[in-house]
Amino acid sequence: MGGSYAASHGPRQYMKLRSAAWRIAFLSLAASSRVFAAEAPPFDPQSTAQAPCGLGVPPPGHSAPELWASPKGLTLTVRQDRDRLCYTENGIADAPTIRVRLGSDLIVTLRNEITDPAAIDSVTGPGKLTIATAPVPSSPGFLPVIPGMKHHATGATNLHVHGFAVPPVKPQDDVLTVCTDPATDSQGCGQRSYTYRFHVPNNMTEGLYWYHPHVHGEVQAQMLMGLTGAIVVEGPQDDARRANGIEERVLVVRQTQDLDAGRTQPAAMTAALPASTKRKALGHTPPATAIDTAHELLCGANSAVDALSLNGTPVPVAQPDDSALANFEIRAGRKQLWRILNAATDAFLNLAIVDESGRPLPLEVVARDGSALTDDAGQPLPMIATLDPQFVPPSGRIEVLVNAPQGVKAYLVTHAVDTGCAGDRLPERRLAVITSTGSVAEQVQPAKAIPTRRSTLFDGLVARHTDRERVIAMAEYPRPGMTDQVDFYIVERKPGAVLKPYGMGGPPAITVHAGTTEEWIVENWTNELHAFHIHQLHFRVLTIDNKPVAVSPLLDVVNVPYAEATGYHSKEGPVRPGRVRIKLTFPESLAGYIPFHCHLVDHEDNGMMAVLRVVPAAHGSKVAVMK
Repeated sequence: MGGSYAASHGPRQYMKLRSAAWRIAFLSLAASSRVFAAEAPPFDPQSTAQAPCGLGVPPPGHSAPELWASPKGLTLTVRQDRDRLCYTENGIADAPTIRVRLGSDLIVTLRNEITDPAAIDSVTGPGKLTIATAPVPSSPGFLPVIPGMKHHATGATNLHVHGFAVPPVKPQDDVLTVCTDPATDSQGCGQRSYTYRFHVPNNMTEGLYWYHPHVHGEVQAQMLMGLTGAIVVEGPQDDARRANGIEERVLVVRQTQDLDAGRTQPAAMTAALPASTKRKALGHTPPATAIDTAHELLCGANSAVDALSLNGTPVPVAQPDDSALANFEIRAGRKQLWRILNAATDAFLNLAIVDESGRPLPLEVVARDGSALTDDAGQPLPMIATLDPQFVPPSGRIEVLVNAPQGVKAYLVTHAVDTGCAGDRLPERRLAVITSTGSVAEQVQPAKAIPTRRSTLFDGLVARHTDRERVIAMAEYPRPGMTDQVDFYIVERKPGAVLKPYGMGGPPAITVHAGTTEEWIVENWTNELHAFHIHQLHFRVLTIDNKPVAVSPLLDVVNVPYAEATGYHSKEGPVRPGRVRIKLTFPESLAGYIPFHCHLVDHEDNGMMAVLRVVPAAHGSKVAVMK
């Protein structure tokens, strides 16, 4: 896959740290991180009354404990230690990597022991604007914009198995009606614990998935505070790799802060020219479904660099000492399978293996979003070593084969990412150092794993007849009033549509019949990247900014490029949105209410989410009713 896919999905250009001031700021942050690490207590994941989420932070190279699904099931208890949340299992406050076989059941009891919802609220609490912003005016031809309301944290939580092709109905992946109450007087959910029973179908793709909370309005805070974990769905490919002696690592990149949350936006991001000035300059009447870009969130100087971690260990900024990084050893002449999950709330990754001078080294892409690389018929594609960086949006996963370095050492890095003039700053960072052990002469090269042909749920997707096309638009506007907040929107762009932030319990935005197939053009009308995700389903990416994708990957999340200015006399208007065309089908087995949203979770929490209803094709079938 490598070349064409990475080039299309990757950032349009790498951001460079151009001034000494930026470098000084980053070095200062790195120095403060080292001081913090020196003063932190030794890592102890034991959950106690005094330290519900354990003590300290994991050392570099830490791996989460692993649990296999069993008929007895497992219990994840959510505990709180001031501004930290953690999944504990059997008294260990270290979110386990859960392993489950295709065709088996994953039984998880989630228990909520959150004690202080106010602490959760403070993670994303609003600041105050110095001036109030005006509401988006109603204008002929433009979709009307309705502002949202601040959501205050309740401490309710639930569990979403991201990417699983399981029904969106209880006791499986129902995030709309199932939740658990905290250990306070809140009774919004009516239960303190809930037992999920996920059946992993044989026709699901094997690979890397993950779990996290999905109570609307509280996802970002709970993820930032620690609630994420990996799931590996195993099948024949894993058996073949294991038989050939290929070792495996599961790497989880998390985001531990969002420095924009609760801070006053610069005036440059909220101030807009008078509507009359912008409208007059257009020189033509917009169509009835136009998106108002004159009042959207504008560009701003975002100087913050958010903190990331790798398997719980803080990731330094700038050029850290190797001792601050995870040190992964690979036997000379061998390779390892690395499963990498981007569990950050809004940080994009652009991953590569580089030598000490920064030159890229080859890696082989095995799978994305839990799906091995196949053609549309489901036949495995040959794995090709690539030097191209691999772009992974928030919630995305990539599985790669990494060779032992031939030199002294190599590094796993995420290159700088251009997220748009309204997006976050994402400088280049080293995530891990890689060294080889032994000599090639001492090693026995493993035989190539023979791909096993297995029918999966989304085989033949591109070849299917397209029953309907839709245009799905993403937009964002500063909320009017004195509260520092931005509203985010996702809507089917059609006559009569209204831009309104999603609210729990609202009707589905789109209704389809099971067995049908559609193509969606997902548009980004904003000045920052978004990551489009839909529950239950995988889709094929057909085009990006109208350019065909050579090998259409099967994904559950895709980067949507930010909009670009075109000039007021362009046929498209003053702004050309970023566009991604995807093709998706709606199996009968997944009938129900399926959320789709941006997976920058502060965008999701603040309105950029909607629900698709899949109606069973058979008469008399039951569909879950939203409360």
